[in-house]
Amino acid sequence: MILIGENINVISKIIGPALKERNPKPIQELAKAEAEAGVDYLDINIGPARKAGDELMEWVVQVVQEVADKPLSLDTTNPVAMEAGLKVCKSKALINSVSLQPGRLEQGLPLVKKYNASMVGLLWGAEGMPRDAAERGVLVADFMYRAD
Repeated sequence: MILIGENINVISKIIGPALKERNPKPIQELAKAEAEAGVDYLDINIGPARKAGDELMEWVVQVVQEVADKPLSLDTTNPVAMEAGLKVCKSKALINSVSLQPGRLEQGLPLVKKYNASMVGLLWGAEGMPRDAAERGVLVADFMYRAD
């Protein structure tokens, strides 16, 4: 089992404003607490971060790495911000996540390869979430084939 601390998230009432104001203290306190609780990865979720997402991801990755030596799970739908985080990540990163939605796989897989990152593969296809186990199986096979 792999434990991912998912609390460093832009939608948090504490972390969201800290990210916006570039206030490292609440982010670092949470990162330390999650690391001490025994998570395997610290997830950094900046959401879509359309405006200056690359600068934000780079900053928050560095802020977290100042206080915790856990591997990072980087979480954003912005591929430019994702790459900015991967560039400054000191450990092998986890890209959270890559899906089969049009465009997402084509943007995510090259980053996985370029940065030797791990990834969470989402079974979310062109038609959305699979309806049953049979559709999930088809999406798994497609994902594995395309990732190979």
